[in-house]
Amino acid sequence: MKKLKKYSIFILLLIGLTACSKKKIELPKSKDLENIKVTEVLKEKKEERDIVNIDKEEDINNFIDSVSSATKTKQSSISDEPTNVDKYFIISLNHKDSKNNNSKFYIYKSKKYSDDKYVYLEQPYRGIFRIKKEKLKDINWLND
Repeated sequence: MKKLKKYSIFILLLIGLTACSKKKIELPKSKDLENIKVTEVLKEKKEERDIVNIDKEEDINNFIDSVSSATKTKQSSISDEPTNVDKYFIISLNHKDSKNNNSKFYIYKSKKYSDDKYVYLEQPYRGIFRIKKEKLKDINWLND
């Protein structure tokens, strides 16, 4: 009976530790990217405009470092682009080696959450991640 109790406690602790882990956003290494294109989308107006094209290696590295600390939320991504947001940014990651295998994710402020200190990153069908705005303070186009 004591062994069963020990194993039960061990299993509960193990489950608790794995449930509390914070899964990070999956991004390519900055050295593998040729450039990053940022496009702003205003859904209500059905309008898109290019904001910036990040092509300097140092700037790409800074951007990837900034957003790589985003942690997964309990929300899931079930569509190709964000839903229930009026304005978002498309972040297109253009890879050096595989021109046809570019990836993208979205950055937006969500209406769902009352906490205004977070920005949300969504990778289609992978998940929704959040990051504190202060970690992105060097990204000027996001703070406008």
